[in-house]
Amino acid sequence: MTADTKPTQPRYWLITSPRTASNMLVKILNLDGQGVRPAKHGGYFFLPAAMKRITQPHKPINTWTEEERAEMREVQQQCFNAFQDYIAKAEEEGQTIFVKEHAMLLNDPVKESEYAHGHHMGESQPLRAQGLEDHSRSKLNLTSLPDAFLKTWNPTFLIRHPAMMLPSYYRAILSNIEVDGFKRVKNDLADSEVTLRWIRSLYDFYAAHFPQGSPWPLVLDADDVMQSQELVARYAAMAGLDPEKLRFTWEKVPQEAIEKMPAHEKRMLSSIMASDRVDTSKLAGNIDIAEEAIKWRNEFGEEAGAKMERWVRDAMPDYEYLRSKRLRIE
Repeated sequence: MTADTKPTQPRYWLITSPRTASNMLVKILNLDGQGVRPAKHGGYFFLPAAMKRITQPHKPINTWTEEERAEMREVQQQCFNAFQDYIAKAEEEGQTIFVKEHAMLLNDPVKESEYAHGHHMGESQPLRAQGLEDHSRSKLNLTSLPDAFLKTWNPTFLIRHPAMMLPSYYRAILSNIEVDGFKRVKNDLADSEVTLRWIRSLYDFYAAHFPQGSPWPLVLDADDVMQSQELVARYAAMAGLDPEKLRFTWEKVPQEAIEKMPAHEKRMLSSIMASDRVDTSKLAGNIDIAEEAIKWRNEFGEEAGAKMERWVRDAMPDYEYLRSKRLRIE
């Protein structure tokens, strides 16, 4: 594929953040029954690269050794190669391409380090895409991927109220989980993990790319997904899926199967595995941040609770912006 050619079939990308009820949406969409090429948990091709960034000491990237930079780039390129291999095989076999990825997993390490440390960290080069001639990146593209590759996708952005998303993510981190051999230096969230900057910038990139009148990029709010089967059915049709194959109830995962899963999967998938339908108790509704902040201080302690409130309030402008763009039933 060159920069000027189009994919042989549409590619649908579900771009999310941790704890946005994305596992529930994937469950409802019934990807296994939709002719979608299988991927572990629906995607997360760039998780190994992100975990390598998150779990190493948080020092500015311009202080990394050449060896450290080379190791990071190698892991990123391996992730990208696996992603491209998945796409190629799906196209060869005529399978639907619908992939989930957290926006922050795609981050360029230099851009991420600049955000964390507040100053310029030097130039970075995008990863190499197979068969692509143009590897340039524009200002809104904070990922490690070239613009031309991003433009081959029809993206959907799944969002959730920060007062629901961030405390849930923090609780998961406090459980001291290890992911694919990577473990955090301390049980806390990095600055890059509590901002919606990455997902908003990627949305703006796509909004500038698609022509006026195009339905893309799409935005889904988790509350709407939980409450409106009609909206999810409409979305499924737009994303190349059959609305007739959606599932709003399912079998609980047997306990013996859960026991065989890695610890981090058990922790991150605990709610969906224990459920047999959409759990509307997870709705944000008209949640009051000030009231929740009292609960966070009681749950996490005064210092961590105050930090949680700051994270949530700082994320609200980007959330409200994206929410204003969400798919709705007229």
